[in-house]
Amino acid sequence: MVKENRLVQTFIDMASISSPSLKEREVGDYLLKVLKELGMEAYEDNAGQVHSGNCGNIIGVLKAPGKKKVLFSAHMDTVLPCDKVTPIIKDRVITSDGTSVLGGDDKGGIAAILEMINVIKENNLDHPEIIVVFSIAEEIGLRGARVFDIEKYSPDYSFILDSSGKPGVAIIQAPYSAKGEMKIIGKPAHAGISPENGINALTVASHAITKIRLGRIDSETTSNIGIVRGGEAVNIVMPELSIMYEARSFQGEKLDNLLKETNDIFEATAKEFGAEFINDVKKGYDGFTLDSESEILKYFAKACANVGLECTQKSSGGGSDANVYNAKGFTAVNLAVGMSKVHTKEEFIEIKDMVDTAKLILEVSKELSKW
Repeated sequence: MVKENRLVQTFIDMASISSPSLKEREVGDYLLKVLKELGMEAYEDNAGQVHSGNCGNIIGVLKAPGKKKVLFSAHMDTVLPCDKVTPIIKDRVITSDGTSVLGGDDKGGIAAILEMINVIKENNLDHPEIIVVFSIAEEIGLRGARVFDIEKYSPDYSFILDSSGKPGVAIIQAPYSAKGEMKIIGKPAHAGISPENGINALTVASHAITKIRLGRIDSETTSNIGIVRGGEAVNIVMPELSIMYEARSFQGEKLDNLLKETNDIFEATAKEFGAEFINDVKKGYDGFTLDSESEILKYFAKACANVGLECTQKSSGGGSDANVYNAKGFTAVNLAVGMSKVHTKEEFIEIKDMVDTAKLILEVSKELSKW
């Protein structure tokens, strides 16, 4: 029942529309039009206003009074570069022309959701009450999901289509996160005449960095310094240094302990050298761990079996809108849609995976319509 040509064309149409974070207006308008044409109640919320973007989350509802409420979601924004995306199909694989990302992350998920609704409507299939959410600004901190009023719709189960990997993979664990800037404020001095009168911010940071834990801390926790900036001129003792830091853990307590440990080391080292330390690292999204025997995963496994796909449960080191919805008390699982090499100009998605994803979530809908 899934129509491959329609599915692929929908994806191509959306991928060709530039939609960087907070600039999703054009693709948002496209989706509002499509949802209304499909006979769904379609809305736009105020997430764009809240985050100073040009588009809010796009929401569609397919009513089924008395049935389970099921949310399907994917995000509209893509990472840069995405100004001029030219999708190319070769050997049943879709890529960009190499000058941009493709946007399979996450327009592959959107296309699958739209195809599911198309099939339900044109075949008059029984279905649960379906809430569709196409969120904004996922790539810059899950901002659209944070604003979305999920309590208003209160889904029984939520499926987020936003993971790499083959259809059939369910992400049942994702980390707590923190990131932000740390600054060392030293003291400038002429590097050749009176360096002893200065406090080199790089020296302070170097001593601290040798003491903190970076990289893979344990099986559940990571820590990283990704960007370091500082200095004014080669002949000036570096007066200030900026460090962009992030940490993640599947256990919230472990993350809290790591953040305190890192802060304390930098503070003590700065004090030792007479420098100032400013820490602007903030907690981001909460992590989640789903029970592998939970109802949502049983329904998903049954749907996988019905369409002949292997069901696999995995952990992910990255976050998604599922983190936000689980933190708000609504069970959500992140599903793989086949996107590969995401966030690069080599990104691609196989047409077979797109078709399998659409078939799979259609089967999820069928299973949940029975209850």
